[in-house]
Amino acid sequence: MKYCLILIAILFSNQAVALDCERQPTCAELGYSTQDNPNCLDDGYLICPFDSNYKKCVNFNCESLGFTQSDKSAWCKNIAACPNNKNYTACIKATCEIGDVYYSDGSCGLVEDYISNNQNKIPVGVVFYVTDNGYHGKVISLKNLTSDDNTYRFDPQNPYNNSYQFLVYGLWDDKGHIEGLKRYTLEALKADAFNRSSELFNGAKNTDILAKAISKNERCLSGQYQEGTKDYHQYCIPNAALATRAFYPPEVSADNKFVGQGKWYLPAIGELMDLYGYDFNQITGLTGTDGMLGNIKEIVNKTLESLKAKGVDAEKFTEQYHYWASNQTETWFFKLSMVNGSRDEGALNNYARASLEF
Repeated sequence: MKYCLILIAILFSNQAVALDCERQPTCAELGYSTQDNPNCLDDGYLICPFDSNYKKCVNFNCESLGFTQSDKSAWCKNIAACPNNKNYTACIKATCEIGDVYYSDGSCGLVEDYISNNQNKIPVGVVFYVTDNGYHGKVISLKNLTSDDNTYRFDPQNPYNNSYQFLVYGLWDDKGHIEGLKRYTLEALKADAFNRSSELFNGAKNTDILAKAISKNERCLSGQYQEGTKDYHQYCIPNAALATRAFYPPEVSADNKFVGQGKWYLPAIGELMDLYGYDFNQITGLTGTDGMLGNIKEIVNKTLESLKAKGVDAEKFTEQYHYWASNQTETWFFKLSMVNGSRDEGALNNYARASLEF
């Protein structure tokens, strides 16, 4: 029986071999050889666990799997060596931490361990909130979403580089009167922040409500604003919500099961507060900078800057303007400043980033 378990544990076997489980299999029976393979890469061999003279070409190299030769001892708690070249190592992370890079395969990693030639791990965002000891959390996209400068249309195939840098919220004449969305007062904000209520921290749910909203403004209902025009996107449809639902990161397919289209949403104001960093006990107003610390934004921005230095299309948070939230006050829509963390109410032109849960 013990040799059966050994057989199960051996990786990269090319074919099953009928063996007696009462004796140890030979390396030759498992497909290993003492001969060199002229088509094998320098680090493309797997060594037989029973006899190091035998090897098998699996024809991958350590770098393609994310292993590097850099010294990771100063910052990594769990270092794994490449199975066929011990000089190459990788930092193995079972859970996620704030400031981690979030990848297209649903995994997290320290930005120090990112390598640019691993097509299996495309960076798509940065972790800004974790729960369940890091097994679940929330991610923010690498750049601001943009739209066309003539119609405010959002292009999911070109989400970062349209010529118009802002996203209008949409539903503008209806202001904050969206059915199904809670209208926040100071008392409601403090109560929901204390209890981490889903409405204050559930941008995914809020975005779904917004995306289905139809403007009740007479000019929209009568068709006065032509579909696809600037006025139509500004007044009649939930532009920012629809943009985040249509978003998926560049270099990633729309149907990616971890980060594809439909996985992203417009963050709630509580999630933007998490992203910035705040102290609940210091909140005294519905709007304003009270309680906002900025400590998490610094961590996230540091990762974004490091990714950019490594050649990734990433930008730290823009500080001149506010970022849209998917909550409403009694009269307008929430937004949050990345200059000082100020919670404010809507204006026409603000930035937007997409978020997702894992």
